[in-house]
This record gives sequence, structure tokens and C-alpha cells, in this order.
Amino acid sequence: MEDYFETANKMKERDKFLTTGCSKLDKLLEGGITTRGITQIYGAASTGKTQLALQLCLTVQLPETEGGFAAGAVYICTESIFPSRRLQELIQKLDVTKKYGINGDLIFVEHISTIDELETCLLHRIPILMSVKKIGLIVIDSIAAPYRVEDWKDESNNRSKSLRTIGQQLHKLCKYNICIVCINQVTAVIHNNLLDNNVNERPALGTTWLSMITNSIYFYRINSLRYACVKLSSNLPEITISFEIQGSGVKAVS
Repeated sequence: MEDYFETANKMKERDKFLTTGCSKLDKLLEGGITTRGITQIYGAASTGKTQLALQLCLTVQLPETEGGFAAGAVYICTESIFPSRRLQELIQKLDVTKKYGINGDLIFVEHISTIDELETCLLHRIPILMSVKKIGLIVIDSIAAPYRVEDWKDESNNRSKSLRTIGQQLHKLCKYNICIVCINQVTAVIHNNLLDNNVNERPALGTTWLSMITNSIYFYRINSLRYACVKLSSNLPEITISFEIQGSGVKAVS
């Protein structure tokens, strides 16, 4: 048993983490967003998922001494245009972007709408980009959207096969010390014909996709308050922290 824990601790020491730009949120995640496996951020609309993803696109450009990777980011949009206006606001208001001259030049945006396009992007275009640019972060916003617009003739087989292909490729890419962040939508769980909010929301795409996930962070709102909760993690306890969205991004609240 001691050998097991020693091995687990050594593996954790080798993990590389990307700062979220918020020290309190980094503490919740025991270092930030890990390069080990796929990190899923899921929740309803307007809970702050995209805000954090944009923030990571900037922090990944920071020097390693500041918690970044001194690298660029790939942002894959599947359901709306890239929020460039919000990105520019973050660039103007984050202190670290001014200090290190960070801008949007190292954020490579892909707009895709189908599963075939997503597979082509991940299996072909991104590896080509990685051969000429140092990439430290890949964001898919959102992973569920292409699957919801497809007409699945044999949903149980074709959809699961596609999800496994995507998941396996993402795991291959993270071996290059790249953070993989997939934003996901939610489905509601109905008990006794009553719809209960928040605690009964679960990530979309079902068990096949869930089996590919290493860490999940659930974003939700109760009235005007926002919360981030670590769930379904292979190495983190289930902890909840409240946060707010400021002009300078996602900030945890004491």
C-alpha cells in the first residue's frame, strides 16, 4: 500500500498545471488546470464557463515562473462566433497581460459545426499547427453542440464511436504537456416529474463521454451568486467555491 501512495504522489509531482489567473481557484484545483487528461467545465448558460476559458487563453502565454506555459492556445468554437470583444476587455484589464505584453496573436481560433470537421481539426490541423507553434492549451466550446445537430441513424453505435475517437485524440494531445479543456452543456435530471435545478444538472453526452474525462468542474448559479464545484475527479476532492466575474475575469470570493 505504501508503494501505491508513493507512486501516486510521484505522478502528482510530475503533473504540470496552468494557472487560472486566480490564486484561490488555483488552490481549489491544487495547482490549476492539469495537463493530465481532459478537464471538463460544464454548466448552464451564463455561468462563466467561456469567461474562464478565455482567461486560460491568456494565462497560458505567461512565463512558466508565473504559472503559464509560454505558449499559444487553440480555441475551437462549435456553436457561436469567438467572443473577441470580451477577450480584448480581459487583455486591457488583466495586470499580467500588460506586464508581459500578452495579446490575442497567439490564440488560434477554429470555427466548426460538424463532427467530421471537429475530427479533422483535432486529428490533422492541430498536429500540423503544433509542428510550427508551441501550443499549451486546447479549448473546445462546446463539445456537445456538434452532436446535438447531427442526425444519428444509429445513435448508440455511431455517436459512441465518434466520442471515443475525439476523446482518445485529446488524450494523445495532452501527452505533449497541453491542457485540454472541454466546455460542456448540461441536461436536467427529473425526479418524480419535478424538475430540480442545479444539483440535478449533469453533463451532456452521457456515459461514453464521461468515461473519457479526468476532471470535471461544475459551474452553476443560485440567484446572483456563482459557484464552481469540482466533481467526478480522479485526483481532487469534491469542493465548492463561490466566484464572481469582474472586468478582469473570473475571481474566487472568500
